[in-house]
Amino acid sequence: MKTKLLFFALLGALFATTACSAETPPPPPTTVTATPSSTAPAPPSGPDAKTVAWLDGVCGAVYGYMKASNDYSTKQPSGTEVTRGAMKEELGVRAGFAGKAVDDLNALPASPVPGGDAVKKSLVDRFTTARDAANTGKQRLEKSGNGAAMDAAIQAMDATQKPITETPDLLPSLTLKTPDLMAAAAAAKKCSSPQ
Repeated sequence: MKTKLLFFALLGALFATTACSAETPPPPPTTVTATPSSTAPAPPSGPDAKTVAWLDGVCGAVYGYMKASNDYSTKQPSGTEVTRGAMKEELGVRAGFAGKAVDDLNALPASPVPGGDAVKKSLVDRFTTARDAANTGKQRLEKSGNGAAMDAAIQAMDATQKPITETPDLLPSLTLKTPDLMAAAAAAKKCSSPQ
């Protein structure tokens, strides 16, 4: 009898514990805050700086040559006789302008613009031809002042003008089809107009 009584007492205590625990409100649900992953790239803040710098480098070399050449021409007195000495000096100056353009273009890194390296190579070839023609014409004048040397010097002068006449507007020769590339071209200050 004692065992039965003990059994009912335990059963009653178990029932009371279960009943009491059922009356207790459940704990509030845990709140989890999800934070976005920081690995997502942030939107660009403006045009790509490397593209802008590359375009400025190309335009600076080309338009810098044009400006230097034009400035030099405007400072020369008009109506003077072309002499061997004056022609030698001018060819030397123009060879220097073309050489600077070649150096500036060769100093540029690989192009971030599609097809830009081919355009750069074409420009380097033009300015190299102009530089070499001016140097050759000058050397011929230094060796001889005869008519043939003067004719060669005049042809060399024409060669120094080809980079100007063959490259009037640089940007259309580059492939700038995406909005990012167009924004970079707009930000490249040396490409806005010949300096």
